[in-house]
Amino acid sequence: MKKSNPDTEFRRELKRLRCEGSIKYTQAELADLAGISAAYISQLETGERKPTPQVIRSISHHLGVSPNHLLKTIGMVEMDIARTFTNNRDKVKDKIPNLSTDQIEEIANYLTYLEFKISVLK
Repeated sequence: MKKSNPDTEFRRELKRLRCEGSIKYTQAELADLAGISAAYISQLETGERKPTPQVIRSISHHLGVSPNHLLKTIGMVEMDIARTFTNNRDKVKDKIPNLSTDQIEEIANYLTYLEFKISVLK
């Protein structure tokens, strides 16, 4: 089985979302919304340039997908620890069975606080 190329996956997914999404954009329209050049969008779709995480965050917002949707095509994932922890409490409880519900809640609240603090410092 041939392993897929992350660059190819990203290019295909970017073009698919841009052309077939709920809102269809030209390269120029998407570029304008994302604050980059249309040439850069073209280069991303042809593989001449690789996307930065910042560009992926910007274009994913306008394409109606999470940044992780596109980041995972290039082998990256942004971690939102608080959301992951909060949305997977049963899995956390399975892995750390001695935690009480109150302790899990306290950890989730603390992670949310840390993420907020980090976002303010950026």
